[in-house]
Amino acid sequence: MRKILEKKITWIVLFLISASFYLIWLFYDGVIMSVDGPTYVEMNSAREPLYSIFLWIFRTIFGVESYLWIVAFVQCVFAGFAAVLIAYELYRRFRLGLVSVGIILAANFGLTLLNRFVANRRYSYYNSICTEAVAFSLWIILIIYLSRVIFDKQKKDMIISLVLCIVLASIRKQMLIGLILLFLSVLYVYRKTFFKGLLVGIAIVAVGFLTTQGIDSVYNFAIRGEFEPHTGDSSFIFGNEIYVADTSMVEHISDERAKEVFLEIMRRAEENQYNIKYSQSGWMNLQEHYSDSYDKIKFGITIPVVDEYLKNNGYPEDKFGELYEEITNSMTKDLVFPCAMSMLRLCWSNVLGGMVTTVLTVHPLLNWIVLGMYIAYIGLFVFLARKKAKSSGFALLVLLAILVNVGFTSLTIYCQMRYMIYNTALFYQAGYVMLVELFRSVKKDGEDYSGVATKAS
Repeated sequence: MRKILEKKITWIVLFLISASFYLIWLFYDGVIMSVDGPTYVEMNSAREPLYSIFLWIFRTIFGVESYLWIVAFVQCVFAGFAAVLIAYELYRRFRLGLVSVGIILAANFGLTLLNRFVANRRYSYYNSICTEAVAFSLWIILIIYLSRVIFDKQKKDMIISLVLCIVLASIRKQMLIGLILLFLSVLYVYRKTFFKGLLVGIAIVAVGFLTTQGIDSVYNFAIRGEFEPHTGDSSFIFGNEIYVADTSMVEHISDERAKEVFLEIMRRAEENQYNIKYSQSGWMNLQEHYSDSYDKIKFGITIPVVDEYLKNNGYPEDKFGELYEEITNSMTKDLVFPCAMSMLRLCWSNVLGGMVTTVLTVHPLLNWIVLGMYIAYIGLFVFLARKKAKSSGFALLVLLAILVNVGFTSLTIYCQMRYMIYNTALFYQAGYVMLVELFRSVKKDGEDYSGVATKAS
């Protein structure tokens, strides 16, 4: 009884330490309003519903003057909880000691210190008004439950994982990748009856996707009286197309309104050298030029050009969001095939950049270090998988999470640090757990060999 009480007290203390670490940045830096934060506060039609609703609930309860500080406070405490939860899960699953728990927590703390002191944004996400402030923590919890699906094969963990996937995708559409990971986890569980697993996985993904669409539509009906998903889902791919397109591709566009808009967008992009042809050779230069150009194309050119076109042609202002979607969707569909080859080149540079950014940062020297880290990680995984060590299952889940996140993001937008660091701490945590099991394996082999030698003598 005393040991159980001591364990509980230990984990309560660790939670208080963890929550305090994240709260430091709230008290030191205050509440940070991110660039896209106001669009969630205003419940913009181009934004996913749940974070906007989250802010609205706090605004309704606590009032306009103080609610953002309380939101940030809750986000920081939730981050502290998620960090301790992953530490406890790994401690429990892999029989780790308290020193290892400290190292697991340090990986999460280190990521925040990196964001606060090294990254361009120079702030902790958790005291910020942005989707990542909640999504980062929920992603960690999703990984925990997906690992339980793999190890314990319980249906309740699949259901909880599905709910977490729906919540995450309704906070940020990028998080639809959770459904892909859940699908792969289900296939693993049903690997001996693959066809059944395939059907169950497809059903789960369908339920998850349709539910997120339903949440979107109900939210928009309640706010704007229109039962439809939020606008802007196609704008990511459209930004990629504009970056790689040239004016001759106007002949592929069928909508006359879209043709006029496209030519004006291309004229301004050309004027500012935001096109792929102005990038220097090499994937790092392409990554840098593309990341510098993407938001400028979307926010500095595309949105103003469409708004100007709609105003000049007398369209009602309350229909701008819907018409923007129509025009950009038309161009997106018509430009897919003409832009395909250039977008593949862009996607490949995104993948390389994303894989590096997940672990460190893009730099001619660090790129090789990252390659070595991935080789070591995969080598450890293969070695431990052959020994059927539990850590190999968790390591594979994390590696798949990285690949799916990088791949999905590379196809739709660019792999900036903000989108990649969901799996950064997990990569180091999985690597550390593998090292612990490797040490145990070597030690066990040594003891077995010593025992045999003693008997032989």
